[in-house]
Amino acid sequence: MADSGNNRIQVFDGEGAFKSQIAGVGTPQAICVSGGSTQYLYSSNSNDPESMDHGEIYKVRLNGQIVGKFGKAGKMPKDFGMVNAIDCRSENNLWVGEVWNWRAQRVTLK
Repeated sequence: MADSGNNRIQVFDGEGAFKSQIAGVGTPQAICVSGGSTQYLYSSNSNDPESMDHGEIYKVRLNGQIVGKFGKAGKMPKDFGMVNAIDCRSENNLWVGEVWNWRAQRVTLK
């Protein structure tokens, strides 16, 4: 669960019991939980509510290890404007929904 108020991701098991947390990733806004070992989360790092959101998408292992990140504020490919949804059915192809850019963007990772 993206717990943006506490700047963390909370991890629960299938029964709803708390298992662990991932901190140190800014203010998480959107997360995609896949069936594999790689998960994706969008975290806002902007402190200025009047500016475009300065966030990144993090690639995270199930144990909380951050293995990569990409993105910046903007309107170009792989730029983001306040992400509110991520679809990660395929590990290297994401669909990213953006509020400020009014689009769903397909992002292919290598």
